[in-house]
Amino acid sequence: MDSRQLLVLAINRLPGTKGWKKHRLLLECRDMSDFQESAKQYLSGLRMARRTETVNVQRIISEAEVEIGCLEHWGIQYSVLGNSDYPPALAMISDPPFVLYRRGLVDFNGKPPIAIVGTRRPSGDGLREAYKLGLEFALAAYPVVSGLAFGIDKAAHEGALDGGGRTWAVLAGGLDRPSPFSHRSLATRILDKGGALLGEIPPGGFPLKYAFPRRNRILSGLCRGCITVQAPRKSGALTTAEFALEQDRDLYVGSSGITGPYSEGTRNLEEQGAPVVRSAGDVLADWGRFTDVRRVEAVGAPCSGADMAGLMRKELNGCLYRHYGGWFESRGA
Repeated sequence: MDSRQLLVLAINRLPGTKGWKKHRLLLECRDMSDFQESAKQYLSGLRMARRTETVNVQRIISEAEVEIGCLEHWGIQYSVLGNSDYPPALAMISDPPFVLYRRGLVDFNGKPPIAIVGTRRPSGDGLREAYKLGLEFALAAYPVVSGLAFGIDKAAHEGALDGGGRTWAVLAGGLDRPSPFSHRSLATRILDKGGALLGEIPPGGFPLKYAFPRRNRILSGLCRGCITVQAPRKSGALTTAEFALEQDRDLYVGSSGITGPYSEGTRNLEEQGAPVVRSAGDVLADWGRFTDVRRVEAVGAPCSGADMAGLMRKELNGCLYRHYGGWFESRGA
């Protein structure tokens, strides 16, 4: 067993400890004996401050030993805060995770990712807009990041996949059990198409309620910008927008998020100054990346057999996409 790996995973399991403090502990510990002594002192102080129940250091070590086997079984790798393979953008936020688990392929030094988020219960227009945005960013070779949830998240992932691009799903639970269960086939498709699952929860961890807002700081922290497509006043997607602002990321609002019963939260963001975007081109132009822009336009449903035949030819040629009751045609820059 790799003693350094065991040390990292044991430190990561210390409760109530932020990423940079765990990083300092890693620098101070030469081996597991050092860890046991430091962990006992730390946990003793934590109990005094918070009146928590006793946490057994040996149990933490045993759980870390089991985790090593789980990582190997599921093909899960990880990056440690302070190491060269850790995503640079994420390391700059105020509370980066000590360990970022990953399953699949990621390039943290390529084109900057874009987060596309929103409500789990969007309108049809919101679904189509999220899909179109994911499609456009994928066609321009920008990674699309979302949370694998129902509604806007799923549509953004599917748009990116249909566009032949890579998409990353940031999870609130362990990467061995993507949630929700009904989206595990989508998670498999993401992995099969060269994308990735990411998160800070060790394998076996359930997506507990408190973990979703924590997850959202990672989702926005990985990205240069965040588009909140559509969100009501109490939507969890608004926490991602709040983190994006706190992290000095570019925040945008989808055009479908300005009117209608699903849009009070996004409408408030727009009133506070978030620009409204109608395409990936709007964002890329804002970033000064005019040459990367790929236009995708919604086209009308076919009215005749000839119309249908023409659309099917375009679909077979890879320039027409059909999803969420809409037809979308890629027309180049």
